[in-house]
Amino acid sequence: MASTGSALERASELLDYAATLPGAWVGHKPEWGTSVASIGPRLFALLLTHTDGRLIVNVKLDPEDAIAVRHSIPWTEPGFHQSKRHWVSIDLTAPGYDADTAHELVEDSYRLVHSLLPRAVQQALRLAATTAEASRPTWQW
Repeated sequence: MASTGSALERASELLDYAATLPGAWVGHKPEWGTSVASIGPRLFALLLTHTDGRLIVNVKLDPEDAIAVRHSIPWTEPGFHQSKRHWVSIDLTAPGYDADTAHELVEDSYRLVHSLLPRAVQQALRLAATTAEASRPTWQW
């Protein structure tokens, strides 16, 4: 579904979506002056302002998937300020931006990062998700 909101509204909606993923945490990283989405101690989405003023969200993908995404989705590009091999920037100001596709990219990033976590962290996240007392984990940066 094409999105008609402002870039800031798109960013807020995308990070709100990231926060709904199991074990995910969204917050502000003061030393970077930006909002991030993480699972365990690892980032899977990062809100940034490009040097040209565009608002973007970076997501981490498998390198082959990152290449395919950048070639097939016109409002994506190599990750700004991060590894161009793994990270893709979603341009929230671009015409043709599609919220459903952006959600899929965030979820793909989440799945990849989750799969790279140590097994003990994955187990702790599963346990936290199944207990009634569970709250979103707070990780030290």
